[in-house]
Amino acid sequence: MSDLTPLAVFAVAAAGAAIVGLLEQLVAGVRPAPLALARAAAATLRQPLSRPDRRDGWLFHLAPGLLLIAALGALAFVPWAPGFRGIDLSTGAIAFAAALAYVTPAIFMAGWGAGRPLAVVGGFRWLALMLAYAMPLAMIITAVAAPAGSLRPTDIVEVQHAVPMALVQPLALALWLPAALAVCFLPPFDLPQADGELGGGAFSEYRGLDAALIGFAQRILLVAVSGMTAVLFLGGWQGPLLPPALWMALKTMAVAGLFLWVGRRLPRLEVDRVLSLAWKVANPLAILAIAYAGLITLLFYR
Repeated sequence: MSDLTPLAVFAVAAAGAAIVGLLEQLVAGVRPAPLALARAAAATLRQPLSRPDRRDGWLFHLAPGLLLIAALGALAFVPWAPGFRGIDLSTGAIAFAAALAYVTPAIFMAGWGAGRPLAVVGGFRWLALMLAYAMPLAMIITAVAAPAGSLRPTDIVEVQHAVPMALVQPLALALWLPAALAVCFLPPFDLPQADGELGGGAFSEYRGLDAALIGFAQRILLVAVSGMTAVLFLGGWQGPLLPPALWMALKTMAVAGLFLWVGRRLPRLEVDRVLSLAWKVANPLAILAIAYAGLITLLFYR
């Protein structure tokens, strides 16, 4: 059963996207201005839609919608409070990762549909990036779920009533954070767009409503990934004095702010180095994290 209706999902998404927009201004050193954010969104919507001259126009225009659906689908699996649990599946944590998987075809469709050389390069970059980072992401979810004996996000939250997983499994957290940045295609993992190299890459040809949908979807994606980070590693809604939903919101926005702040201060890595780190470092260490999770589960959680 779900405690999060489609209307509630969209309300959480809209509020989260607005707050992320203000966080982006704050991280950029600009005083947060809701009216300026609204004016920028309105200006984007007034632009006419782009019509690519080559390749697949229907793929080009379907991509923003698919990206938005993937972001909303991932957000729907994030539990916000004991009575506001999202889509409460017994395999909800893995279903969250499965929803994120649809980001990959969406971005590849955007690059391929545009047909421009740099856009196509951005699409292929993203495909290579997610093939490398999807595995450690799923393995870390498995490792964090082991002490709870369940892949249900609410069970993972409950098992952290005494100690958050960030302290119990620091290696898993260290591997999760860069993979989460990569999924949100935030700097230094913004390889599909890479404004300094590809001039927008897979998204360079988008204007108007399409561009607005992509920006909205990326912010929702950041809210979803930050929320699941709080669930997996920071005890979710658990905390003293404040209402559970407020604790969850504060932790989610703190993680989102951290992602945005770190992304602006790290240099973008070369593509081959990013992939080498994933295949040669992150994946082997993720297997080690699973073994460590099994050990601590046997020693302390059984």
